[in-house]
Amino acid sequence: MLFQEPTIPHFVQSAFDVSIRDATIVSGGFSGAAVFYATTDDGRELAVRRTPRAIAIPTERMIELHRLLWEISQRGCEIIAVPMLTKPGTDALAMSWLQIENNFWQMEPWMSGASRAGHEMTAAHLAEALRALDEFHRLAAESVDALGLGVWFQNKTSFSPASRRRYCIVNDLHRDLLATLKSSLHNDPDKRFRGLATRVLNILQTWLPWLQRSLKELAAMDFRLQPVLRDVWRAHVLFTDSSVTGLIDLTAAGSDHVALDVARLLRSWYGADNAKIQLAVEEFQRLRAFNASERRLLQAFDASTVLLSPVTWLRRRVNSGETADCSDDVIARLTELTDVAEKFRPLGYGI
Repeated sequence: MLFQEPTIPHFVQSAFDVSIRDATIVSGGFSGAAVFYATTDDGRELAVRRTPRAIAIPTERMIELHRLLWEISQRGCEIIAVPMLTKPGTDALAMSWLQIENNFWQMEPWMSGASRAGHEMTAAHLAEALRALDEFHRLAAESVDALGLGVWFQNKTSFSPASRRRYCIVNDLHRDLLATLKSSLHNDPDKRFRGLATRVLNILQTWLPWLQRSLKELAAMDFRLQPVLRDVWRAHVLFTDSSVTGLIDLTAAGSDHVALDVARLLRSWYGADNAKIQLAVEEFQRLRAFNASERRLLQAFDASTVLLSPVTWLRRRVNSGETADCSDDVIARLTELTDVAEKFRPLGYGI
């Protein structure tokens, strides 16, 4: 949904040397973060991001990310937006963001196209999406070597950060978090949310022991790591006809195994349809083959994506202390995640 927001401050426009004619906020939240669709007087279309300092990534990581995106673009990737630079001041270098009080501001070209739901995905769409994802992975790995990055973005053989992070969440649930959520949400004032929470907690009771065993072993293993998107899902892949014309919202990027992106993206399109997911994984492996351990890692990433994604919404509700009814958008998203989790079955090792 689009809704109006006061125009982007003139000092931000001046810093990036643009004059904005119209600006409409296209996404945002209670945190104060927002993305504006803006048109300039000289006819450009821009995405303008406002991120509160409290939720922004560390500036050192932002510097590495923006350098990485610039290098990937220079190597021929046209589907990512490279952040624009501010005008150099008399005593300052050009930067790819502007900090004003408690907000970071960033501008980049608006990427054309629209996302597609799973039922809209044809074989041509899937093939193009997997090709685009593989191209990003390949060029990102090359760019890290070329730039000599080594803090936030690395090519190396090591444990998967995502597998350890998810293993920790599962352990927390097993130890006391599951009981805490059950106690806190048992009498939630929002009847719709309370019903969904009950379903999610029942699902976790069934699958947590299996997921804990799977992640425990994989969290101790080493894998080929490189820059990946980490937070890619269907809303972040834009198509024009059957071509991918945008990979957007790249702030969460970091080094991990590419199977993390594959698992998250495919589930977001195909929900509980394991047959379609397995066929899509087979197609991706024609671009980049996984060995037996990597296929097991993909299985665990897939399972934890399905089973733990609803937990994020439950924890957010409990931690916020909110008692008002949830918005229809929140209920719709949690319903989708819960429906998929209830139908969950692990992907086979022969993915």
